[in-house]
Amino acid sequence: MIEESFQVYIKDFILKSGEVLELGEPNKDNFLLEVRIIKRSERTYRILGLLIVSTKTTKDIESTNDHKLDAIKFTPRKKVSLDDNDRQTFKWLEEGWILKEVRFEKDEKTVRSSQYRMGYRLYEHEQLKVQQKVDYVYSEFSKVKDKLLRTLATIDDNYNHFPHRKKLGLENMVKIINQLKQCDLNESDYFPQKWHVKKSLKYLQFVDAFSQLCLQKKDFDWKEIGATYYKKIGGSKEFDPYKQEFIDQLEEWASVPATELGLASLGQITSVYFAGQLSGRYVAYQLGPVHALTNLSIAQEKYLTKATNLWLVENRAILTRLAATEQFLEETNSFIICVDGHLRSAHRNAITQILDNSNIEQVLIWCDYDPDGLQISKEIYSTIYKYSNLKIKLILPEQEVISDWHKYEEHLKGFLENNKMEQEQMMGGVVLWKRWILD
Repeated sequence: MIEESFQVYIKDFILKSGEVLELGEPNKDNFLLEVRIIKRSERTYRILGLLIVSTKTTKDIESTNDHKLDAIKFTPRKKVSLDDNDRQTFKWLEEGWILKEVRFEKDEKTVRSSQYRMGYRLYEHEQLKVQQKVDYVYSEFSKVKDKLLRTLATIDDNYNHFPHRKKLGLENMVKIINQLKQCDLNESDYFPQKWHVKKSLKYLQFVDAFSQLCLQKKDFDWKEIGATYYKKIGGSKEFDPYKQEFIDQLEEWASVPATELGLASLGQITSVYFAGQLSGRYVAYQLGPVHALTNLSIAQEKYLTKATNLWLVENRAILTRLAATEQFLEETNSFIICVDGHLRSAHRNAITQILDNSNIEQVLIWCDYDPDGLQISKEIYSTIYKYSNLKIKLILPEQEVISDWHKYEEHLKGFLENNKMEQEQMMGGVVLWKRWILD
């Protein structure tokens, strides 16, 4: 007979709706069992096919599979044609690595198809490998987290020698790392939603490597991070594929630019494009053309605006169109920031700094109507929803506004089932824009 767990596997991945198994007797000459696939009702009994499966148990055979099976890349639903007369095929079948599925025509005798499927033994073997990988990742997570906290615990030893912004950044990182749990690697606000578990772990290793240099040196180069951490040929390139993403995420955790933590030669400056009146301790921008801030200036300034309406738009085309419309910014007392795609730390810091220092009354969020646009709007909303005094409006593809995020998300998901649209396709004009502000 075959184990109950094996029968559940067959039901989940091989049987179709309404089909059931009818177990036969094992073959006396080997470990193979013919199992009928039937469909039964009060009036009918039909034999739809056969499964030929092994009755061998774990103790009967070795725990490792043939490497040739790996090359076939079986999955629970994949059907494969193999040579019935090949001794290797029979060996795999008898040992339970594969099973044979035979389907009949309506006469219940003529063979319509005969193919091989992943056996329960191979399925268990693959599941074990997946679990081992998960266990490894979680084990590494615990090791890296503990190592990180030990590294950052030495902050106190050098605290008095650090600039204020560096102290602040390190303290913010410690707070987040202390709150991290294993489950956060799968889905968490601490990591970008699109990151897989291994990438989140790699990022933690990067933070560990970065922190060590941050505490040891006043300034360091990007290549030093990987080289010092891995101490092997090619170690300096370990984090290169994720360079900008990891820097952006680090800056979000620290709430200060990486340059203020000691990264001297990244060679990149993030621009934040905007239009409207804006002032700080050292500069003042008036109504007129599009301007740009940098991540460095945002970190060192305290920006505020006299505007009461803040527009947060995904694309530069929308920014330039609104800014170029004569008297619009002045008449509506508006300020516009272009987030330029997925929200980076520079844009997030600019938005929160302006909201903290100004008297903004409402925020209008306007993104593309595609999966990325929905995600970007969520990133923006997550940044500003904590300001309870704000009226938040999200612009729908039907040129209407909505204030409830969950209703907006539900509406967009329904829209995206059959549509995609850029902001520019429903840009409208001054009359429409003013109506959104007043609605």
